[in-house]
This record gives sequence, structure tokens and C-alpha cells, in this order.
Amino acid sequence: MTGRCNVCGARGRFLRLERGREGTVCGNCGSTSRNRAVALTLGRVLGECIPVFAWRRRPTVRVLESSPRGALAMFFAEKFDYYGTEYDPGVIRVVMQPRAFADFQQLHYADSSFDLVIASDVFEHIRRDSEAMRELHRVLRSGGELVLTVPYDHTRAQTIQRVDTTGPTDVHVLPPQYHGGGGHTLAYREYGRDLVDLLAAAGFSVERVELDDPALGITPQSVFVARKDAAVELAASGALPRDRQTGPMLWYRLFVAYKSMSLAPLFLASGRLRGKYLFAGWTQLFRDFMHARQ
Repeated sequence: MTGRCNVCGARGRFLRLERGREGTVCGNCGSTSRNRAVALTLGRVLGECIPVFAWRRRPTVRVLESSPRGALAMFFAEKFDYYGTEYDPGVIRVVMQPRAFADFQQLHYADSSFDLVIASDVFEHIRRDSEAMRELHRVLRSGGELVLTVPYDHTRAQTIQRVDTTGPTDVHVLPPQYHGGGGHTLAYREYGRDLVDLLAAAGFSVERVELDDPALGITPQSVFVARKDAAVELAASGALPRDRQTGPMLWYRLFVAYKSMSLAPLFLASGRLRGKYLFAGWTQLFRDFMHARQ
């Protein structure tokens, strides 16, 4: 499959087509189908119809993202007042780093702190997702948006709860399922159509955006836009211009991998956590190297 990446603007052959939302990898910036779906939807929220690298800077727009990855997160850091956070309770207990670590179930930000929140395939891993939805509603400003993706099946009426979290410890209702984070992150649930109702119960107005755009390497999937205190209104999609493209981005991708091994978490973490950060960083470096070779 060939097409145009709406993150870096590159034209060419997408890699690893068989991997669904995690496939159709851009050979230049490493973005996946899911990354580009988030970028396309966020562009519609902001009225941008050009590749992300060419978006105008909005230094007063404060954005919170959980588990940011790759070139898309790097561009967001350049465009916005950006909080790219990881969930690590061990580090959060040791020191407060509001731009680097956060627990969506109990955020340490003041009310109405953010204009946008991005949660891409995060909520299925949050132990008590309803608490996280209420917290995000609290920290968003009036009219602010949450752009959300999860593994989602629109034919399923009700979310499947894989783990009972009503007590102090997890009780597995179904065999444990792990993905993300090198395949070590527990999935608590599989979302169905009631996801809209769950977000509405937290106070959001919700729009499900159905995407399927082979020209952008975006495979069929849903992205949810949840707005605080107002109905969701998205700009119409526009054609990407033909003359906007970054240069080769291998160095960007290597730098993003290096950031995952930042010295602050390494100094703060215990020996076990330090090993986890090093493993994640070197794994990302290897993936970027393999992408660059294809």
C-alpha cells in the first residue's frame, strides 16, 4: 500500500500492512495507522488539514497526553504547551513531575487546566476507567476536548469487563490479556457501544468518528471526540497539500527513543524500574532501526 502520511507528509510505501491499527507504518516517521487517525481527528478539532509537522504553533494551548510515543508526540511537543506523561506509580510516589508522570485516575492538576487531552489506546489499561473519565472532565476547560482511541467493536452493545476491580485487588473474570508496553500491560476491558454512554455519564458530549482512508494509510477504526460543556463540532476534512513534507526523520525517531531513556526517571527509579526504562528505550531504538532498513 502506498499513500501520504498526514504526520510527516511523506509519500511512499507503508510497511507492515497486516497489523491493522498498529500497522501501515510510515517508512519515514514511523507513525502507525492509529497515530495518523489520531492526527487526522485532532486536525479536524483544530481546523488543520495539513500534515502535523506543518501545523501552526499554538504555545498557549495546553495539551495532556498519556503514554505518548514516536514522531507524533515530538511534533505535539513543538506545537503546544505539551504534557506528555507516563503512568508509573512508583515514580509518582517518589517525586512530582507534572509534565512527565500522571495517574489519570487521580490527576494532580487544578480544575480547568487543559484545552485538549489525548488518550490513545490507554483507557482499556486503566483499572477504574470511570474515575479517569471524571478526572479528565475536571481538568479540561469548558469547551475542551478529549480525543480518545481504544480497541473498540461497534457490533458489541456492552463493554466486556475482563477484570473485576470492585475490590482492592484485581480478580480476573477472563484469562489475562496483555498488550502494549512490550506486551506487559494488562487489559481490563474490551469496549463496546456503551463507551459513548460511559463518557456521557462523566459529563461529556461525544462524537464517534469513523475513519477509513487508504490514501493516508488509515485502516478502518473509530476515534472518539468528547467535549466538555458543549456539543462536538468538527471541521470538515480537507485534502492534504502536495508540497508540504519533512525531510528524512530517522534522527527524530532516534531522539524520541533516547527521550524514553531520560536521565530523570533513571536516577529516580528503583533498580527494577531503571531496568524497565532501559529495556523500553533500547527496544524502541531497535524498532526504529528495523523500520529504517525497510
